[in-house]
Amino acid sequence: MSRLIVKNIPNLITEAQLKTIFEKKGEVSDVKVIFKGNKNRRFCFIGYKNESDAIKAKEHFDKTFVMMSKISVDFAKTVDDPALPRAWSRHTPGSSAFQKVHKSEEPPVTKKVKQNKEDQQEQEEPKNEVKSKKFQEFLELMKTNKKSNQEISWNDNVNNQVDEIFEKIEKEKPKVVQQPKTSTPANVNERRLYVTNIPYTSTEQELKTVFEKYGTVSSLKIPKQRGGSLSGFCFVEYQLPEEAIRAFSELDNKIVLGRIFHVRPAFKDDKEEQLKQEQQMNQEKMIGEEKSSYKKFKKQQMLERLNDTTSWNTLFLNPNTIIEGISKKYSLDKKEILSEENDDMAVKMAQMETQVIKETKDWLKSIGLNIDFLKVEKNQCERSNITIFVKNIQFRVNETDLNELFSRYGQVNKVFLAPNRSIGIITMQDDKQANNAFTNLQNYKFKGCILYLEWAPTTLMGETNKTNEVNQQVEEQENELTRILYVKNLNFSTTEKNLLKFMSSKVNDIKKVTIINKEGVSQGYGFIEFDKPESAQKVLRLNNLILDDHLLQLSQSKPKPKQDLNKRKQKQEIEPTNKLLIKNLPFEANAQELRRLIKQYGELKKLRLPKKLDGSIRGFAFAEFLNNEEAQNAAESLQSTHFYGRRLVIEYSKEE
Repeated sequence: MSRLIVKNIPNLITEAQLKTIFEKKGEVSDVKVIFKGNKNRRFCFIGYKNESDAIKAKEHFDKTFVMMSKISVDFAKTVDDPALPRAWSRHTPGSSAFQKVHKSEEPPVTKKVKQNKEDQQEQEEPKNEVKSKKFQEFLELMKTNKKSNQEISWNDNVNNQVDEIFEKIEKEKPKVVQQPKTSTPANVNERRLYVTNIPYTSTEQELKTVFEKYGTVSSLKIPKQRGGSLSGFCFVEYQLPEEAIRAFSELDNKIVLGRIFHVRPAFKDDKEEQLKQEQQMNQEKMIGEEKSSYKKFKKQQMLERLNDTTSWNTLFLNPNTIIEGISKKYSLDKKEILSEENDDMAVKMAQMETQVIKETKDWLKSIGLNIDFLKVEKNQCERSNITIFVKNIQFRVNETDLNELFSRYGQVNKVFLAPNRSIGIITMQDDKQANNAFTNLQNYKFKGCILYLEWAPTTLMGETNKTNEVNQQVEEQENELTRILYVKNLNFSTTEKNLLKFMSSKVNDIKKVTIINKEGVSQGYGFIEFDKPESAQKVLRLNNLILDDHLLQLSQSKPKPKQDLNKRKQKQEIEPTNKLLIKNLPFEANAQELRRLIKQYGELKKLRLPKKLDGSIRGFAFAEFLNNEEAQNAAESLQSTHFYGRRLVIEYSKEE
């Protein structure tokens, strides 16, 4: 529905002129004028990225004039579309007009006829072989003896050659041959697809939304030319082979984003396998460098959690960096901060970390970055493939050091480093270089500290925001559903033909009628799709529609509700209150330390730490403030703070 065929175009019009004309109704992904040799056949194809734009363009340009030519616009169809009309041209093989012109020539053999002939030949071949073998045996048995020039009788011949016949039978016994199991070639990746004829203006996110309808996409790569433009093809890899097969069957030779996609199974990427083997060897080397078995086990666990986004903490800070930054800011000596006389050292460290986190957030806002991703759950946050967060940085590291470090693995476009050295942001030129730097520098020891890397969210650097796309998809879905009616209370004997005939007597522009069946039995309801929303509204206003002695009940079709697979993990949204629930508390903490930590963000009304029977705390607490604003300030400030090495988890408490 996103590709149009435009007929009766002017002879001298170019593709660039057509693009400027049709771009008025939406983003054009493809323009193709059809030629036969050097002669313009006066029709073309126009592809739009969105179906809604194609529908608007069809309604606007159909039966209008372009350079004194009245054009006709319709939706394009693929060659294997069952709704494609029968061929009638004398130039098309298989049509009746073509056969009249080429009477002397043999009619073209279609695929079905060719296949039937091949099947007949396969069935006849074994029969002919058996007959020819029997006939040859008969001739050999009945031939004359040339040496004696005397005819030998049938019985004599059998007696003389009985041994030869038995030997021949033993040789010709059918051997049981195990047929090879049908499997894909060794060099074909069952989960990977090679897709050609994609739009040159398409982005990775647009293609990902198309392919995610059929399964979970583990990777999507769009090769680029030297100038940076797209090559017109991509590689898509799914998590399961069944998902790749489903995408292949649904998208091959189908119109997507205004173009006809061609999907083929992809071969295994030898370079990727080599990189994986090299990475595995490097990991084994890193694990082997450790002396004790416990350190080897911990190292292996750390390497396995490299790409686990749920364990990433964006605002993780190096404790030494925090102390050095605070001491430099206030001109203090580190000995004064880390004095043994301080009883509440854990509280002071938590307060300093909270202050540095606040400064980091203010710095991110000051350089024009979007920090809304901090409020979103990690599993729902889409990650960039070129921007990297660098954490656990030493205080003496500067921007030039980071630039030199990451320049070893590609071209660095941008480098940002917080003044307090809490976090660094690196933007590489493309995804290959970024991935190379990420895999090589993750857990890399740089100036005495191990670097922790994390892929930045797509919304951080002003990249494509998916909310607008989602809203647009919802609007398109709602507009699509205005043309569909839900009909129930159907007679179980009513067929789709009867329903179509009955509704056609009321309205003319009915596009499709569907009655839901289960195992061949009607379920008593279905859907009616119209060409225009006005026709659907007209039918809704009709009353007393009786078909097969049943009063039909019509209503507007509604979208299918999305099922949440993680219902247990789904958190109920609680309105902000003046009471907070503080979880993941260290068991070493007490009420006095927790009160000192919290009270600076508002007047604390009540603090309660539930305890076990032995008197130790249970790992959570309830803090009640005077008003909601103070509770909200405390929740936002302490959300990423560590207390005795544990990260505090703060939520609003339910009303009792």
